Amino acid sequence: MIVLPSKVYFMDDRYTGLPSSLPAKAAQLFDHAGLGDCFDPGDSVAVKCHMGEWYNTGYLRPILVRAIVDKVKEHGGVPFVTDTTTAPYYHYGSRSTAQFYLETAAANGFTRESMGCPIVIADGSYGTDDVRVEIPDGIILKEGFLASGIAHADAVIVVSHFKGHASGVYGGAIKNVAIGCSSKRGKLNVHLTTHPEVGMNHWSFHPENCVGRECPDWVLCDNLCPSGAIHITDDTMEWDPGKCIGCFGHLRPFFQCKVWGDEKYQDFRNWFLIAMGDAATGYVRHLGGERVGFITYALDITPACDCAPGADRPVIPNLGVFASRDMVALDTAALDMADRAPGIPGSQAEEREVMEPGAEKFTGIIGRSQWVTVNTCSRLGAGSKEYELVAPPVSDEEARFCFPRFSPERPSGYYLAKGIEKFGSWLPPGGFKYNTRPAVPFEELTRR
Repeated sequence: MIVLPSKVYFMDDRYTGLPSSLPAKAAQLFDHAGLGDCFDPGDSVAVKCHMGEWYNTGYLRPILVRAIVDKVKEHGGVPFVTDTTTAPYYHYGSRSTAQFYLETAAANGFTRESMGCPIVIADGSYGTDDVRVEIPDGIILKEGFLASGIAHADAVIVVSHFKGHASGVYGGAIKNVAIGCSSKRGKLNVHLTTHPEVGMNHWSFHPENCVGRECPDWVLCDNLCPSGAIHITDDTMEWDPGKCIGCFGHLRPFFQCKVWGDEKYQDFRNWFLIAMGDAATGYVRHLGGERVGFITYALDITPACDCAPGADRPVIPNLGVFASRDMVALDTAALDMADRAPGIPGSQAEEREVMEPGAEKFTGIIGRSQWVTVNTCSRLGAGSKEYELVAPPVSDEEARFCFPRFSPERPSGYYLAKGIEKFGSWLPPGGFKYNTRPAVPFEELTRR
């Protein structure tokens, strides 16, 4: 049996007029990739995206997601924009509960008004609303926990921001499914936090590296653990591994004070990449592959995730927009194109010596292979690394992408004419006052 390469549709980031704007290109690729076939009119459609951490500036601009919401509506779907709560990997993370996340999303521009549809945190108030998904052939995982708000949707359009990631090496469509669609326990599961070999509650403990309440940050560390496994005493730290759920709340003392040993840390980091592929495969199977479509914006390609409270300089120039029905093919195409791009001077690409076209950008920047998760999904049959990159021409129908209130017959001048009719000319009586010629010769103003 001959298996044809999956089609990945692509348009670059160059702007030459309204139809070539990034939201307009994404709307065109939505149709070229057949993403409207993922759902029927009247279906509930989850538009899965990342709405950014507090103080992060690299996340996708709201208009880029709104463009997809509008396409879902155009095809008769009933959309909602969604994401899930986080594990407490960052001790001041602003998305650990649904209430916190909605406040952060609004600060970042994601509201019902800006999206034109509801914003739903898919795993509930504390991240406990989920559906168990079996992954019998998983390379590491045997199960996953899919956020119920996504699991119960009729279809899912996964809108991803392609960039680097400190743990996942890169972030794209697969990670947006594997981690972004997981409930809290789903995230802990994918991060192997209680794995019998590399789980965090099996790491070696070095309380001698903690000075206890002499440390000015002891109150912070005493409040990191939601399950009460960590307690700061007068002169050290106590840890009860029996209470540890591997929530990542202890990462601060792990990295800064070396209270936990890192003998198994490298295996943990490597195996996590496999677990993401397992989870993404299980979730897409559960949702039904024909009911899931993917749009990826390769813009502001920073070395770390949108879950960080800030964004570093991008490591390569913008690439553009990708769309596909195959998350494996899409991520592979984005990685290939990223590797062909030159690095940006002064970025981590220069620091890690992957500036030249052809260098594996994220492998070099993060220090682990960027192909593990893609290869895992491919082995499990979740998609194909073989792809055909299709670059359709940009539409020349400018009016198709204009502001919704406008039409070819009624541009902005139509509405402004009503104002002039009511209030008169915008010009002051007698007209504006000017010098006949500039008082200083133009050439004198051109010199440094």
